[in-house]
Amino acid sequence: MGALFPYVIAFIRFPTLTPRSLKDIENNKLVSPGGARIEDRLRSLVDRTAEDIKVCSNVCDAYMKKRPLAKVLLSSIWDAKLLEFVQLFATRCQEFKFELTVHTGQGIDKESAKLEAIGEATRALNEQFGYPIPLS
Repeated sequence: MGALFPYVIAFIRFPTLTPRSLKDIENNKLVSPGGARIEDRLRSLVDRTAEDIKVCSNVCDAYMKKRPLAKVLLSSIWDAKLLEFVQLFATRCQEFKFELTVHTGQGIDKESAKLEAIGEATRALNEQFGYPIPLS
């Protein structure tokens, strides 16, 4: 920590050495290339999923209210209906995973750019103060 202290102070005191301002660090709401924030993209997915859960719940309630004989005689119909919901929720699961993967990738890209800027600032300070520059 002691070896990093001068660099941390220099980075905080001289933000003009980096291409990013400190205001960029405060903005942690990531925006997709299309301009949609993660909350906006997930909101529609969450709303659709909530609606699907309500429909599935109604179908399950209707199934549970059937008499055992009706359940047996109409089992292939109920099986098809319930299988559709299994497939729908598997699709929704994949959609959530995709959106979270996109969000995570954007976060990694943004943080990588910040680290690159810090590295450039450190190299500039090393050159300015005559410290040896590491090869890596």
